[in-house]
Formats: sequence, C-alpha cells, structure tokens
Amino acid sequence: MGSAKIGVGTQLRGWDAATFRTANADPKLRSAVIALAVLDRAPDWSRLHARLNRLTMFVPALRKRPLYGATGFSAPRLAVDPDFDLDVHVRRYRLPVNAGWQGLLDDARRMSLTDFDHNRPLWEAALIEGLPGEQSAFLLKLHHSIADGAATVMIALSLFELGADINPDEPVPPPAPESEEVSVTDVTIANLTDNIKWGAELAVSSVRGALGLARGSFTDPTQTWSRVWDTVSSIGRFTAVSDGPMSPVMAGRGTTYRFAAFNLPFAALRGAAKSRDLSVNDAFLAALAGGFDSYHRRHGVIVDELRINVPISLRGDPGDRTGQVSNAVSIARFPFPIAGLTVSERMSAANALVANWRGEPALRLADPLAEVSWFVPVPLLAQAAQSSDVTASNVPGPPVPLYLAGAKMLAAYPLVATIGAAVNVTMVTYDGTAYVGISADDRAVPDLDELVEDLRSGFAEVAGDVVRSAT
Repeated sequence: MGSAKIGVGTQLRGWDAATFRTANADPKLRSAVIALAVLDRAPDWSRLHARLNRLTMFVPALRKRPLYGATGFSAPRLAVDPDFDLDVHVRRYRLPVNAGWQGLLDDARRMSLTDFDHNRPLWEAALIEGLPGEQSAFLLKLHHSIADGAATVMIALSLFELGADINPDEPVPPPAPESEEVSVTDVTIANLTDNIKWGAELAVSSVRGALGLARGSFTDPTQTWSRVWDTVSSIGRFTAVSDGPMSPVMAGRGTTYRFAAFNLPFAALRGAAKSRDLSVNDAFLAALAGGFDSYHRRHGVIVDELRINVPISLRGDPGDRTGQVSNAVSIARFPFPIAGLTVSERMSAANALVANWRGEPALRLADPLAEVSWFVPVPLLAQAAQSSDVTASNVPGPPVPLYLAGAKMLAAYPLVATIGAAVNVTMVTYDGTAYVGISADDRAVPDLDELVEDLRSGFAEVAGDVVRSAT
C-alpha cells in the first residue's frame, strides 16, 4: 500500500512495523543485525565506496528514512531521504596496535549497541584495518525491520564480487530513486489513507470469511469447524505469553550483550544430518541443545527444556514478498529438550518440533497478528520476548569465495542482537565453512567464555570434527 505522492513512500506493515516499534520503545529489544566479513587485506577504498553507492541503487531501502505522522500511533513510512549522503553511513578506521580479534568484536559490540539515527536510513558500515597479518574487516549493520538474515545475504551478494577484478558483466545499476520533501501533514494523511484501505480490506476479508464459514457449516460442518478450531488454537499457541524464561541460570536481562564466534567444516555438520536422513538445521539445533545442556550442568543444574525461537523463512510461500529485501520470516517458539538425550534423539526432536510449527496455521498469520500488536503495550511484548531462552537461526550463504573491492572474504560471521532472549546463536555457511556468531545478554551470561566452550563442544559432538576458534 502507498500513496500516489512519491515523497511519502510506503508504510511499514506487519512484522516489519512491529519490529521497529518494539526496538524503538525498549532498549532490551533493539534489533541490529551485523554481518562481519574478514578480508585477506584492505580493499581499495574508492572502489568499495563506489560499490556501496551502487548497492544503494539496487536496494532502495538503503536510501530510505523513516517518516512519522502527527499521531504517533501509526507505523513509520519509509521514503527516499532527500539528504542521503553515503559518507554519513560509511566510515573507515584502523584498530589500535595489538587490539586483534577481541578488539574487533568489541568494536562490533559498540556498533550494535549504539542505536540508529531514526531520521536517516537504517544502516551503517565500517571498514576496519589493522588486524593481524594485514587482514581487515568489513562490518555492515542493518535494522531488523528492513532485513532478516536471508535478506542480509541477498544484500551481501549484491555488494561482493566473484573475483579480485571488477566483474565485467555486472548489470548497470538503475538511477538513484527520486525523493522530495514532505510535511508531517502529508505523512499523516498518507498513513490515514493506508489505514482506511487496510481496514476496508480487512472488512472485506472478514465478510468473505464469514460467508465461507456459513457456507461450509451447511456443506461440511465437521471439517469447517474443525479447521476453525485448529486456527484459533494455533493463534493461541502462537501468541501465548509465558511467565518467564525456562532457564534458572540464564534468567537475567539487561540492555547490553557481548559477541563471540567460531567456525567448523560445513561438510561435517551436513554429513551428520545426512547420515540420519535429517536436515542441517536439525543438526544445528541438536548441537545447541548439547552445548546448553553442558552449560547448565556446569552450573550444577539439569534443565529438561529451554524455550527456543527459530525463525522460519516464508520465502517462496504464496503471498510472500519474493525479491524484496525485507523480512519474510515468522518465528516458531517452543520448548526444546536438551537433557538426557543422544545426538540422534536431539536431532529427531528438532526435526519433529520445527515440522509441527511449520504446519501451524498461525505461522502464516504473522503479519496480521503483528498488526494487532499495535494495540498491545510494549512492556507486555517485552515480557513475551524476554521469556525466551535462546534464538537460533541457520542461514544458507554463498558456497563459493567472494571478493570485496579486490580483497578476498576469508570468513563471514553473523552477529545479531539478543532481542530479549538470553542468547542468540546464528549460523551462516560460506565457501564450505559454517560460521557461528553468538550474542549473549551480559546479565544472563556473565561467563561468556564458558558458554562458548560448551557450545563448541556441542557442535564437535554432533559434527565429529574440530570446531575452530574465530581468531
């Protein structure tokens, strides 16, 4: 939906709008996504600058700023910033001598914990030089309301190249998107117009649903009302608010978190899954279960289950926003067994639980349910988010080496905010290696090194291979 006036852009809706609202209202729910690329050397700066500018042509969301109406109740609109300046979003600096990998993670942490300027496009990037061996790093930070993990990979594929030289057959970027100044009144009117259209569409859909229900009640009442009950029950499970986290150890929540990372051969993890006729995601979740079980036992506690969030991609589903760099994801949220199980039992449990959630009718109602969340106080939404122990996401990445302005990418680590959970663990695969990024709430996990050691052991148990340090 959008207005005919170019300057007012398009209103954030559904999941994107809810993510923006909660991240803006509660610092515990800030939702920065950072992609960390380790490069074999420093890329050519002028060439990198040109590629970033080119990227914003292909991905107009990177040139769009939020616009706010007068009421403050509607979601913001994203419209092209008439004052867009690439240099405001991109910087270059050198690490202090001997800062090393930990210094890089510390800088990534500061970058993630610093909120966005909500009057400019919701992203920033940094080229960081001075890593050991003349290596460098590139950090790309995105607001979760404009990109999920898969969208971040899509953006990276538009930025990186297949070789050290400039790709000779790259498509010519489109011209810079048009922009114009708009007033608060323009934005308010556009929001009102969109909300009326949305309400009318909702009313039409409700009438059609009621008519279909009435018709089904006569032609096949048993199946019709069974389907209605299944949907209502599913919505209840999807929206249930728990009293608190299931972990007695990772119970605290604060506004800061720390990062850690490691990697392992992807073939080993994939082989562990394939040998059991299961998926890589099943192996990934089983590795986490083993790691968190060990971590709780380290603290003298046996916990049967943890509440886990697993993003499920809806890309390719009917009605998704294929091709858009945005969120096309819903969240499965369920208790996951971690104690007293073998690796195979953990993998089978992961497979069954995720499959069950994929079949939930409410899963594909995430956007409409997120619209309703505007009538729910943010503290209640924060309580729901903070009752989760772990968020676990597995994102397939490019299987071949990539280059950035002449520099080869050696590693690609995903560093995602905790967004209310005690720990976020995200895995991205790149060029035959699985890269695991961890963020842990400082209050929930004051001993991050110990947690990382246990998670590494969990992956080694599943993959049967060496889990390597990120340094």
